[in-house]
Amino acid sequence: MSTPLKIVSSTGEVIITGDRPFVVGRGKGSDLVLIDRQVSRRHVVITRTDTEWTAQDVSSYGTWVDGQRVKQVAVQGEIRLRLGAPDGPELAVLPVLPDIPLLPDVLLPPDIPSITEPPKFDPRSEMSTVWRSSPEYERDRQTTATGPDGAARLEREHGRRNTYPLRRGTMSIGRSNDNDIVVADLLASRRHAEIFVGQSGVHVVDLDSANGTFLNGRKISREAVAQRDIIAVGHHLFQLEGETLVEYLDSGDVTFEADGLNVFVKDMQIMHDVSFRLPGRALLAVIGPSGSGKSTLLNALTGFRPADKGAVRYAGRDMYAEYGELRRRIGHVPQDDLLHTTLTVRKALEYGARLRFPPDTTKEERRERVDEVLHELGLQERADVPVRNLSGGQRKRTSVALELLTRPTLLFLDEPTSGLDPGMDQNVMGALRTLADDGRTIVVVTHSVAQLDICDYILVLAKGGRTAYFGPPGNALTFLEKDSWPDVFQMLESAVPTELADRFRHSEYFVPASVTAPPARPTPAALPSARQQSVFSQIATLSRRQLSVIASDRSYLWLIAAFPFLLGILPRVGPAPHRLDPLPNGIPNVDAQMLLIVVVLCACFMGMANSIREIVKEKAIYRRERAIGLSITAYLGSKIVVLVIITALQSIVFAIIGMTNRTPRQAVVLSSPMLEVILAVAMISISSAMLGLAISAWVDNADKTMPLLVMTTMSQVVFSGGLVPLEGKLGLQQIGYLMPARWGYAAIASSADLNDVVKLGNVPFSRGPVDPLWVHAAHIYLTDIVAGFAVGCLAVAACALLLRRLDPKAGTRRGKLTSGRKTS
Repeated sequence: MSTPLKIVSSTGEVIITGDRPFVVGRGKGSDLVLIDRQVSRRHVVITRTDTEWTAQDVSSYGTWVDGQRVKQVAVQGEIRLRLGAPDGPELAVLPVLPDIPLLPDVLLPPDIPSITEPPKFDPRSEMSTVWRSSPEYERDRQTTATGPDGAARLEREHGRRNTYPLRRGTMSIGRSNDNDIVVADLLASRRHAEIFVGQSGVHVVDLDSANGTFLNGRKISREAVAQRDIIAVGHHLFQLEGETLVEYLDSGDVTFEADGLNVFVKDMQIMHDVSFRLPGRALLAVIGPSGSGKSTLLNALTGFRPADKGAVRYAGRDMYAEYGELRRRIGHVPQDDLLHTTLTVRKALEYGARLRFPPDTTKEERRERVDEVLHELGLQERADVPVRNLSGGQRKRTSVALELLTRPTLLFLDEPTSGLDPGMDQNVMGALRTLADDGRTIVVVTHSVAQLDICDYILVLAKGGRTAYFGPPGNALTFLEKDSWPDVFQMLESAVPTELADRFRHSEYFVPASVTAPPARPTPAALPSARQQSVFSQIATLSRRQLSVIASDRSYLWLIAAFPFLLGILPRVGPAPHRLDPLPNGIPNVDAQMLLIVVVLCACFMGMANSIREIVKEKAIYRRERAIGLSITAYLGSKIVVLVIITALQSIVFAIIGMTNRTPRQAVVLSSPMLEVILAVAMISISSAMLGLAISAWVDNADKTMPLLVMTTMSQVVFSGGLVPLEGKLGLQQIGYLMPARWGYAAIASSADLNDVVKLGNVPFSRGPVDPLWVHAAHIYLTDIVAGFAVGCLAVAACALLLRRLDPKAGTRRGKLTSGRKTS
């Protein structure tokens, strides 16, 4: 029978007898826990047979012996295992000599879980009160990357890569291979920055890069670099140490901490002192009943709506203070899909890559990255399938793939399994587990409790944003004194939230807020732009994408093509062949006004129908793309470009069909009366389309757009001046000026000299005073056309203001809600 075995690691040594398999890994359920970025959650399993001990590799990163990767090795003498890489953490495994007594209770160090009992929550872990109050933790927390121990911290959090001796003159940094320091990161430009070393010291200069160069978290153009300062280029960090520039790669294996987060809405506090700390590669599930503040917490953690009190730290750095740099480490997948469902998976990702990467990235570079994320999420076989034809789980994985394009190290998901069956639920959560193991910290807000066991930690929120539990999932039911999760949710609905929070606060799992967390934050400076491309480049990309979306939806494409033909028939209903000409014997041609009303009605409806759902249907996509650098000008510009093209073409077809042989007898400005009618109809339709865009940005639900389409179209007809005389009527006249129909109707009336056609002002046929906007004169017609387009421009400006309500708030507010008010 084999002898006992001694295992020696950086945490100490332990002797095992082989009564059961012994697991070494990073996960809390392992028998020997090694917290290292190269160690898998379950890395090595050591077992004993009647004749020998064996160590079997079960990891994603590999196990090495003497520089050779092994899957299984027999322990016949002392062997030294390297975990994760040939130079990874070392594990010495050797048989216990016969003269050494077997005293496991004595030899087992206090920070190694018992090998004969199920693993328990370690009171010295990073989450516990004991650890949080220890000098080691305080020193670790307070040591920033630029402090005296900054190099050690950076190496611990990120891992050292290369060193570059400084030389006098200029050293270039960028993605291109001809740089002095090559950064293999698509977030870096080909020529990104320069390091200048001269008599005045070391300076860093940004070369107008797409994503910016940051010094100690602040975007710079040119700045002096002091010792231990950190230069950030994409995911790469460079620290000045003496006459050497040391490079670190942010691979995502970093700590992430929420410290005493409190959120207020007016005078009501909706989140109370939420604190937790996650090691690298952790998967956290946030659960709780409705009204417990899950979405509020997610907004605070992502910086979309920062907490009014408290801090969020990424690798010890204040994320709110350095949000300009660190926001590029964040991926956020909201509950609504971030996808245009008519595009194929590959097309959706390729357009996402165009927006997210610098303009100097090549098509091959973007396609290679798209292929990588498709493979990473198991979507390569569905790459050419339209998103709408995917299953729920595949569609959610495609949304995640869109976020993974830029290699975020923090990934936040809001209800990723909502509406999925149990099998898809398991599929999505399993994919997130794999992503976390590959080097990301993932936070999932969910109502599903079926897959909580694969998470490293869970955070249970009670109503009012109070913490009821934070810790390993295996201990949650015991702590909450319930047998099942349905019982827990019933308890959370009925229990007093303050009592649950007090109970948790006095437990070993409680993470107290740091005394140095700022009580209230002053309003910071506005965030630097996150835009990777010029406005015109974004307009081109977004316009191509929108045209691709339209072209890929055959039913919608046929609808907008048939629209002008179907509507063009309506003005032709009626017996008179020349409806805009005066009738013989000076009889008023009152039918001319009805013809113009039909034309205006159709033009208004056609324009607004094209646009009224354009923004609201993709609001989730806009929010996310705005956070990663989308310009409002570019977004609106692309909508305007596509809508103007489509609406103008429709207007030409509609006007030709509906007004052939019914145009005015003589043009007033242009060479042809038909051209004047086409221009007026196009103005009405295009300006109405812009009005529809503003409405689309205002509503919060696409279902509300149809009633508003009908109401606004009919209002335009009423205020066009064709049904009800507006001239001289206080209030009505001014409202009419804000309607595209008013100016479009007036332009056609001016071209046709409608005042003369209907004989306004002549008794007994008068229907009101002569309308000065209908006068048959060139300057009147041009005024009507210009004023109508001006109304469309006002609608665009209103749309831009409405879109700004959706912007992330990290750089635009804080302190307002807490200044001058108690926050405890």
